Amino acid sequence: MKYLRYMGEFVSVAGVIWRVEILQEANAEFDVIGSLTFSADEPLVIEWGDKSKEEVICSSVATLKIISPGDRTYEDLYSIEVGRVRLDVYRNNALYWSGCIDTEFYEEPYEMLNGYEVSLTFSDFGVLDRLKYDLSDMRTLYEIVNYCAGRCGINCGGIDDTLISTQLTASGSALSLKSLQVRSDNFYDEDGEASTLADVIKGILQPLALRMIQRCGKIYIYDLNGLYNKASVKQIVWDGDSQTMGVDKVYNNAKITWSTYAQSGNLLPDKCWPESIETDASLMALNNLAGGNKNGANYFSYHYSTVLDDWIDATDCGFTIWTATEGNNAELGENVRFFKIVPQYDGTESEGIAIYWKSVRGEKVGNSSNWHAEFSSQGHGEGAIPATSINSIGPALYKTNKVWIPPVDNANKLAVRISIDMLLDPRFNPFESASNLIKYVEQKDWYDLFNTYGNFIYVPVTIKFQPDGSDTIYVWTNRSIVKQSISNPVTTLNGTYGSWVTYTNDSSPNDWGYLCYYDAKDHVDTSGVLGWKKNRPAINPHKNQLISVMENAEAGQYIPYPNYGGRGGKLWVEVRGPGWYIVNEGTDLANSENGPKGLWNKVSWVLMKIPEIEIMNNTQFDQTISTDDVEYNAEINSAAKEAIEIDTICGTSAEGVPTARGAYFDASTWKQIKELTRAGRTTQVEDLLIGTLYSQFGQRRTTLSGEAQITHDPIATYKEDNQGDKKFILVEDVQDVIKDTSDTTFIELRPDEYTRND
Repeated sequence: MKYLRYMGEFVSVAGVIWRVEILQEANAEFDVIGSLTFSADEPLVIEWGDKSKEEVICSSVATLKIISPGDRTYEDLYSIEVGRVRLDVYRNNALYWSGCIDTEFYEEPYEMLNGYEVSLTFSDFGVLDRLKYDLSDMRTLYEIVNYCAGRCGINCGGIDDTLISTQLTASGSALSLKSLQVRSDNFYDEDGEASTLADVIKGILQPLALRMIQRCGKIYIYDLNGLYNKASVKQIVWDGDSQTMGVDKVYNNAKITWSTYAQSGNLLPDKCWPESIETDASLMALNNLAGGNKNGANYFSYHYSTVLDDWIDATDCGFTIWTATEGNNAELGENVRFFKIVPQYDGTESEGIAIYWKSVRGEKVGNSSNWHAEFSSQGHGEGAIPATSINSIGPALYKTNKVWIPPVDNANKLAVRISIDMLLDPRFNPFESASNLIKYVEQKDWYDLFNTYGNFIYVPVTIKFQPDGSDTIYVWTNRSIVKQSISNPVTTLNGTYGSWVTYTNDSSPNDWGYLCYYDAKDHVDTSGVLGWKKNRPAINPHKNQLISVMENAEAGQYIPYPNYGGRGGKLWVEVRGPGWYIVNEGTDLANSENGPKGLWNKVSWVLMKIPEIEIMNNTQFDQTISTDDVEYNAEINSAAKEAIEIDTICGTSAEGVPTARGAYFDASTWKQIKELTRAGRTTQVEDLLIGTLYSQFGQRRTTLSGEAQITHDPIATYKEDNQGDKKFILVEDVQDVIKDTSDTTFIELRPDEYTRND
């Protein structure tokens, strides 16, 4: 908490009482409030630097000059941490300006013991580019602006957005900052690095042609059209011998590009192995059923050779698997582990969730003159995964982190695709050809049995969705699809989608779904597993030929887009067990033998990579969500030389981009906004911004600069006696408050007066 540390007053030449208070972060009130002695020359100057009309953040700086009563009295004010020391400026007891000390600047005379001048620099919004965004979920523009003001540490007397002229609808009233909201994940890059608060403020305000400034103790958010039409009009009173008239810049062309940052590809990170655990490729644990241990992780190595006698030397390491209880992007059950495969001579580097695996050992049996090789193995992880009943499943083996599914208008045109790479295999080394090692270890025969009798593998899952703001959870189910009789074969893609139902009991789920693994080209004589394989659209285990769309469809399970409550929500995947099935083609799942020919007893590996969750178009031939930028161009003045280009991170699209992180949403309906209205034009915000740029920079606009009487009023427009009915905006203001004068620059202001001619 900040407590008052120093205070002082002085009177301007016009008799205005100015009071400054310096507050500092502390655990309790200071015993003594220090009295400030001011420099006789410019004790306080507040400066709003020159900002062109298209710029968003109109920050300001205050320079306070005080006399140090002792050696380095004020040195401790310059903490590295932003926002610990604040300056509040009062004009006739009313809050006028607030800002925090700029920790980048400190300088004072070192040759004097006391009585020397110290210059303290404070800023209101200047620290925004040194602070990172850390909010989540959907946020209104008001929440973000207020949050940023709080992070700056300033004493904000409120946020005024009454000078916004943009409307949600052509017939509606002007919107407020609480009318629109945006997704917080728009302000994090693919690696999770957050944007600066300066970039966030610019990102949410610039497409709407909004500006932000602190005046008279408040933060004003306004657009130029609203300023022209709604603000009070003040008279410019010059206070000096020299003023200058000039012209503002003119642009040739304007181009606005909105980077939609649309969600495409996997919404979940594909990495889960903890970076803190280094996997040493040189470490091997051959012929050791217990494996090795390092850095809190276990590791097991596997033979490259398929000849049992070669195992005895233990030099033929094909790959090593590391397992750990700690990791990222998933929550594990009791016996399940995170894994990472490190190849030596075979295999590929991969990571994910290890459900079941075997360690193996080759050993000599007999004496030196008559010995032979044998093997032993030991299972690890969760072995209790086969189903015992089609009508029940076990607890979650693991749960993924939750991903946010945005609200959309056209949920029926979208789908969610869930795909999981799985390694389910009977071979001790699944990256080498199968061989019959010895009697009862006929891995080649087991491999063939899988192809003959293990054509379909069903993995039970609870794919859940919880709408934002609701306690209700929904679960996806396709049980009726996979359980139906093979006399009614599922052969079409849209027949595999399943549906959502309300979820009632996690310990005994009322419903669930199955991910299905089979070979799309041959589900009669080929297994759906053996090596790394992805699940496919789930069908019942029939023999019928699949139509070409099913054969050629990309791997993964397509499920209906969840759209409950209209506000989006969180989706996650839980892989359950027991409840798994290995079945032969041509048998009804509800009546089939689970694991014919003892296939479950022959399994050596059950590994899964982190599930992929993708939002797709629900169309046959164009499933990928467009991530293309939205671009608008317009000629402003062909005679001008310079063009203006603005890249935005928030925006609108006429067609809508359902998965765009950078889209604006209506805060009352949670629907994506496709157009807004300003000055009688209803179109996309990018086109409205071009209209504002045209209105301000399409013709030469007058500029006036010089020393004027200080402007103590809130944000306003200005008139000058010799400029007819022109209105001006104050774009630069350097206030010497003790002299009641200001070095100013005014630029002619115009309302939005643009008509697009295609």
